[in-house]
Amino acid sequence: MEMLRNSIQKLIILAIFAVVFSSCKKDDTTALPANTDVLPAPVSDFVSQSMIDSLRSAGATINTGVTPPVANGIYLQTHDSCIYDNNNPASVGALFSDYKFKFSNQNNTAFTVDVAQKTVPGGAISSTPVYSFISGSGNKFSIFIIRTTTLNGTHVQQYNVLSGTVAAGGIQDFQNTLYMRSKENDPTNTVVPAGTIRVFVTGAPGLATTSSTF
Repeated sequence: MEMLRNSIQKLIILAIFAVVFSSCKKDDTTALPANTDVLPAPVSDFVSQSMIDSLRSAGATINTGVTPPVANGIYLQTHDSCIYDNNNPASVGALFSDYKFKFSNQNNTAFTVDVAQKTVPGGAISSTPVYSFISGSGNKFSIFIIRTTTLNGTHVQQYNVLSGTVAAGGIQDFQNTLYMRSKENDPTNTVVPAGTIRVFVTGAPGLATTSSTF
């Protein structure tokens, strides 16, 4: 009888340990933080967390937050250097046309900002964005742009993310990231495929300097 009582007690103790261990394991799982960024509503409406994660994996800087600094001004990106291209790795390290960017009419209630962009010294002006919204905090910001344009006769929709830190004399660590979202019929593949990510940075010392003219 004593042996039976001991066996029952052992079974009860084992059952209690099993319940406690299961509960702790479940709590550990649910306690893991989700990988989410805080974005202004107009940005989160068209930029998914998975897209942000993909761009960051490519080396893009994405500054999130709902208190962006005022970035109004004209800035020169030179030298315009590619650091990532998942479609043509040979582009990495190459220099491309310099650009001037003009940010104006920033509204931190609607999180909007007007963006104009042109090549230097050629003066070719990029198509006007359909949308351009800003996020960030402190002195760091990212501007999210959607463009619908025609490249070599092919209609495309592309994203650009312009990121950096507002600093004395310009924007420090300025970055221009391209994400080709979609393109229409392109039988000869004159335009890079949908899903292409390219990351461009300002050459050393990484400062897109303030300019008085656009």
